[in-house]
Amino acid sequence: MKQMNILPTADCLCREGQQTAWLRPYTMDWNTPESDSLHLEYSYNKSDWYQLNGGNGVWFPDFGSGRIISPALYLLENHGYLVTAGDAEDADRRHLVRTEDFIHYTGASYTGSGREISASYQIKNAPLPDGSLEIPLSVLKELQAVYGKPEPVLLHAVEDINVCVKPGSSPSLPEKITVEYTNGMQEERAVNWNVQAPEDAAGSHTSVFVAGRLQETVYPNPFIYHRADPFIYKHTDGMYYFTASYTDMEHNLEGKYQYLYIILRRSATLGGLADGSGAYEEKVVYERTPIAGGTLSPHIWAPEIHYIEGNWYIYYTTTISDESSWRIRPHCLECRDRDPLCGTWELKGPVVTEVKDDIAFTDFSLDHTHFEHKGKHYFLWAQKTNNTSDIFIARLSNPWTLCTPAVRLSHPEYAWELHGFPVDEGPGVIKHGDKIFLTFSGSGTDALYCVGLLYAEETADLLDAASWKKLPYPVFQSSRATGQFGLGHNSFTKSDDDTEDLIIYHGRQEERYLAEADYQPLYDAGRNASVGKIFWDEDGMPNFSVPSQRIVRKDEDLIVHAKITVK
Repeated sequence: MKQMNILPTADCLCREGQQTAWLRPYTMDWNTPESDSLHLEYSYNKSDWYQLNGGNGVWFPDFGSGRIISPALYLLENHGYLVTAGDAEDADRRHLVRTEDFIHYTGASYTGSGREISASYQIKNAPLPDGSLEIPLSVLKELQAVYGKPEPVLLHAVEDINVCVKPGSSPSLPEKITVEYTNGMQEERAVNWNVQAPEDAAGSHTSVFVAGRLQETVYPNPFIYHRADPFIYKHTDGMYYFTASYTDMEHNLEGKYQYLYIILRRSATLGGLADGSGAYEEKVVYERTPIAGGTLSPHIWAPEIHYIEGNWYIYYTTTISDESSWRIRPHCLECRDRDPLCGTWELKGPVVTEVKDDIAFTDFSLDHTHFEHKGKHYFLWAQKTNNTSDIFIARLSNPWTLCTPAVRLSHPEYAWELHGFPVDEGPGVIKHGDKIFLTFSGSGTDALYCVGLLYAEETADLLDAASWKKLPYPVFQSSRATGQFGLGHNSFTKSDDDTEDLIIYHGRQEERYLAEADYQPLYDAGRNASVGKIFWDEDGMPNFSVPSQRIVRKDEDLIVHAKITVK
């Protein structure tokens, strides 16, 4: 086993031996019961705070207005905790509820003054100005298992490099060294050494140190502007192809100018796809004019390019009505030419099913993807049932035809899937180890839009809903620390050298919510495509870290040293 040098871990993360953390309650000021419920965030240092449950509520009071303000946490003498809060519409009343773990809440009541609270409960701590409370780390870990752990993954340790050389000789240092991250993942990273031949020393065993700098690929953020639902495919020849939902910032919020085109962009490198790189070529491969007299968007959404059994295919969503923008279904384009930018694209029409009386595509359907596993081709999409958007899967007999019944894999059930609208949509697939992972996006498309996760064993029956396990918390969410909001509808790709797994996602650089009267997130062109690194936890699960987060807090943390002994 390689000897590792532990680096000073950033103060924002849990330190070795730390036994407690801080928990802080808050509400969101939207003047709705949904927002003015109990929200929780945690910190290891009382400076950097991480919002649990994707920033959604964890306890919703039943009494009074159902809306709370100024929540506070207390430790009780006889065991457990007390949550108190004012009623948002009655200054003389307070909400009280007990909890052992901040997951389960019991004994909710609605009472009067603070004096009555003191008389009824044996409170151990005085309230802090921000209402926070120091809790055992064990309690926080239980919370994270239910509500997520939205912390950055940072460089934690580097390989100890020791080299022996003869006097006057230049040392041979490794081009790559092993590094370890705070989630336990290890990988090889390239390093640039500043090496000179050590001078002859009078004695043997003279040691000198040389510095090197770990290579870190940092992509522009945003990577590509005004493109939502981004999809990047790396072809077998190493070329990268990008497509996404097109939005027009010059006519922002005007529906008839949004979602009119499928634009295909290509580059020899991933970085070459970025706006302003000058290293890509692109072409409009499909377009529709506004419908219903030129006033409504045709809603060309979420295009994806796939290479299936020797031909190119683009899946996309668009309306099937000349009168309504909202009767939408998945569609398919085919290109049999070698070059998809110069070739001819043929419209195959809506994706259909061979299964009689099946539920597939009988209602509002969108956000589709394709993957192959063990020689079989699968299609995933989102579809409304009773005005709730679920994730479905079926097998394909050809790229535009389902041959098995639609199977529902995910249904909105947690608070982070129910904000604004009950929505699960935008499935994306990545394989790693012995598992298949399926990401999806939950809730309305504002700052609380976030990414959830299902996974199945690679040997499982993928058309059996019981084969898939769903995490109860979002795995990728907004971050005020990095200024990224409303993350969602992602795809996956590889780095240029195929050593890193990457998530491609859209987000916003402004924090806005559906409750704002003037906010129209669907036709807001402020969704931009970005790139993030995936870190694999020790149990094989993906860790998406924090959006737009580097592997270090500051550049000097990339500096490493090698010990060179002259003898």
